[in-house]
Amino acid sequence: MRSGRLFQNTLVVMAGTFASRVLGLVRQAVFNGKFPDELKDAFNVAFRVPNLFREILAEGAVQNALIPVLKSLPEREAKVFIRRFGAFLLGLNLIILGLVWAAAPWILRLLLSDQSYLARPEAFDQLVYLTRLIVPFLLGISLAALFTAVLQADERFGASSFSPLAFNLGSIALMLLFPGNPTALGLSVTIGGLLQALVQLPYLKGFGLEARTHPAIREALLRMGPFVFTTSLRQFLNLVLTNILSRYPTAALTGFYNAEVIFQMGLGLLAVSPAMALYPRFSGLGASGDKHALRTLLRSAVERVAVPLGLASALMVGLGPWIVVGLLGWFGKLTPENTAYSTQSLQAMGFALLPWGVNLLLLRAFYAVGEVGRAVRISSLVLTLNLAGYFLLRDSGLFVLNLATAVAGVVGLLLYLRRLELLRLFSMGEGLEAVGKTALCAIPAGLLAFFLAGLFGSPVTALQSIPPLVVGGAAGLALYWVCARALGLRVRLRG
Repeated sequence: MRSGRLFQNTLVVMAGTFASRVLGLVRQAVFNGKFPDELKDAFNVAFRVPNLFREILAEGAVQNALIPVLKSLPEREAKVFIRRFGAFLLGLNLIILGLVWAAAPWILRLLLSDQSYLARPEAFDQLVYLTRLIVPFLLGISLAALFTAVLQADERFGASSFSPLAFNLGSIALMLLFPGNPTALGLSVTIGGLLQALVQLPYLKGFGLEARTHPAIREALLRMGPFVFTTSLRQFLNLVLTNILSRYPTAALTGFYNAEVIFQMGLGLLAVSPAMALYPRFSGLGASGDKHALRTLLRSAVERVAVPLGLASALMVGLGPWIVVGLLGWFGKLTPENTAYSTQSLQAMGFALLPWGVNLLLLRAFYAVGEVGRAVRISSLVLTLNLAGYFLLRDSGLFVLNLATAVAGVVGLLLYLRRLELLRLFSMGEGLEAVGKTALCAIPAGLLAFFLAGLFGSPVTALQSIPPLVVGGAAGLALYWVCARALGLRVRLRG
C-alpha cells in the first residue's frame, strides 16, 4: 500500500514538474523571440539578484529544513508552528527586499566585469530599473516554498507540483502582451512568483500568520543554517560566473541561461521530482532509525533514477543544436550567436546531468538521517571545485567553461557515495556500478543520435529541427534501451 502511494506521489510530482518545465520552455521561447539580445542579457543579469537570496529564503533552505521539522511535530502543533514561522519568513523577506532594492546598483557592479558593455551608463540604468522590478519576485517564491513544504510534509503533492504553472502562465502572458517592453519583462517574473504562492493557498486549510515565537523555529533555523552556508557558496559561484559571462560578446549570457533552462528541465523531471516524492519517506525512515529500510529504498531509487538521467544526458549532448532551435525557436528565429552559445553550453551541461542528478537524490539521505554537516562539507568542496574550474577556464569558450560543472559533479558523486558507505546507508560499489553501466550505454546512444541528426544538416528553424530530433532521438533511445537491458539496468519506474 505504501509502495503504491509512493509510486503515485512520484508520478504526480513528475507530471507537475514536466508540465511546468514545458511551460518554462515556452516562456523561454517567448523571451527569446520577443526581446532583443541586449535586453535579454540585461534581464538575465538582473534576475540573478533575487536569485542570490532565493535558495536561502525559498526552495533550498526552507523546504529541506521544514519538512523534517513538520514530520516530527504532532499535527495540531505543526499548524501552530507553520503560522508562526510564516510570519517570521514574511518579515525577513520584507527586510531583505528593502535592502536589496536600495543596494541594487552596488550589487550589480559586483556582478559585472569592468569591460562589460552592460556597464555603459544608459545600459546600467536600465539594468538597475529591471532589477528593482524583479526583486519582489523573491517574496512570492519564498511564500510559495513555504506552502509547498507544508503540503509535501503531508505527502500532498498535487497543488505544490503544479503551482509553477501559474508562474509560467503569468510570465508568458505579460511578455506576449507587451513584446520588447522592459517594464513588462521585469514584472513578468514578479507577478508570476506571487501567482505561484496564491494558487496554493486554497489547499492550506486554516492557514494564517501569527507573529509569535515557537520552540521549533529555532530547530528550523538550525537546519537552515547549513543550507545558508552552502547557498552562500553557490551564489558566490553565480557571481563569478555572471562576471565571467559578461566579458563575452552579446548573446553569451542569454545562451548560457537558455541552456540552463533546458538542463534544469531534465534535472527537475528526472532527479528533483523523484527526490521530492521520496524525501518525506526518507525522513520518516530516518526518524524511526530503520537504516535497513532506508538503504533498500535509496538503492532502488538510485538504480531507477540513473537510467533516464543517462538517456537524457546522451541526447542532450548528441542533439544539442537541434534541441536548442527546436525548443526555443518557435516565437522568432534565434540569432546565430544565440544558437551557438546556447548549444555550446547545453552540450557541456549534458555531461553534468547524470552525476548531478544522482547527487540530488543522495543528498536527501543525508538530510533524512540528520547528517547535514557531512552533506555541507561535501557540497562546499564540490562548489569550490566548480568555482575554481570556472575561474581557470574563463577564457576557454562556453563549452569548456561548462565542463567544469561536469567534473565537479563526478567528484561530488564519489564523495557522497563514500560518506554514505561509511554511514552504512549505501554501497559505493553498487552506486558506481549503476552509474557506470548507465554511462556506458549513454556514449553509443549519443553518438548514434548525433550522426543521424547530422544527416539533416544544421538547424535553422524550429520546424526544421523536428525530423532530426525524431530520427536521432528514436535511434538513440532504441540503442540505449537495448544496452540497458543487456547490462541488467532497471528500466521501469515500478516493480
